[in-house]
Amino acid sequence: MRVEILHRNSVAGRFAAGILLIGGLCVGSAWADQTMPPLPHLKPIAPGSTVTAQAGTTASDGSDTPTIGDDAGDDANMAAPADSGAPNPSLGSDDIDESVPTTAPADVAPVAAPASDIRPGSFTLEARLTADGAPLGDQVKWRIFNDTPGTDGKLKLLGEASGGIIYVRLDPGTYYVHAAYGRAGATRKVEVTEPTGGEVLVLNAGGMRLLSMNGKDQPLSQGQVSFDIYAPDEGGGDEQFLLVQNATPGHVICLNAGTYHVVSKYGEANAVVRADVKIEPGKLTETTMVQRAARLTLKLVEQHGGEAIADTAWTVDTPDGAPVVSEVGAFPTVVLAAGDYTAIAKHDGKVYQTRFNVQTGADHDVEVLAQ
Repeated sequence: MRVEILHRNSVAGRFAAGILLIGGLCVGSAWADQTMPPLPHLKPIAPGSTVTAQAGTTASDGSDTPTIGDDAGDDANMAAPADSGAPNPSLGSDDIDESVPTTAPADVAPVAAPASDIRPGSFTLEARLTADGAPLGDQVKWRIFNDTPGTDGKLKLLGEASGGIIYVRLDPGTYYVHAAYGRAGATRKVEVTEPTGGEVLVLNAGGMRLLSMNGKDQPLSQGQVSFDIYAPDEGGGDEQFLLVQNATPGHVICLNAGTYHVVSKYGEANAVVRADVKIEPGKLTETTMVQRAARLTLKLVEQHGGEAIADTAWTVDTPDGAPVVSEVGAFPTVVLAAGDYTAIAKHDGKVYQTRFNVQTGADHDVEVLAQ
């Protein structure tokens, strides 16, 4: 089989019917130091709305391009290379799914109207967020596979390209075409009988923008808070798997429509908020997760207001004795969820402790007297 790119085209995202379409917002810049799990194909869900989760709740130009593949294309047991570009802070930091199918996948992409621009002598591939949406821009990653698994059970990668609309030359035959946009993707089985034709892949995807507040009026920014996004088991089980790790606030992450479990972490201790967030096709869902915590500095001193004693080992326990912090230093800083705690300081073979309370947004020092 032969796959040749003839031309590519880009179409920007648009606004329609008062709903924010995210065709120009989701990006494919990869986190070079992380490996993402394979993208799930999530089933559509009932319409949802913006979620506010409280603490403790769950809630290119027009030029032609060279041939990108032929009968001796990429080795089927090699995954397509990940984009190594740095995240674009103005657009987002979600990952392009780069896994190569290991078996012939089901035809999971919804059917849409014919491609908007079919040119004589070429096969048009077009990606949309929804069946009636506009074509996506050039952040779409296309991969074309042979339809028959090899001896190792994997499909042979014949070619790949970027563009919301691309024009390829395909020999007659059957192919599997995969389009990825951010963390959203779709697969379509394509039958090619004539040189001229086209196919639209509908990603059935939307966007998620995550924000965080501490209390009512303290926004938490990048470096203070992070988010882990979990996807449900595509087989229908109760387990979830980590899809995006350490996402930063304010960025748009493109995801297939469905329900995702989001875990917000403020600091490294117990300030954790959870929420279930629904993503609708073609819409941007903005979710604010509200923490109730404060930042504390621990100090072992000989008198109140005195200098912190170095080489101190610290633990902080909840009232039932469960440890939430273990640190060593003169004045470690920790973030703790609102509540009551006991600070225990060990220095020079002696143990000192004090009880203290944490209130939302009330950052302060916790002094333990070495007496």
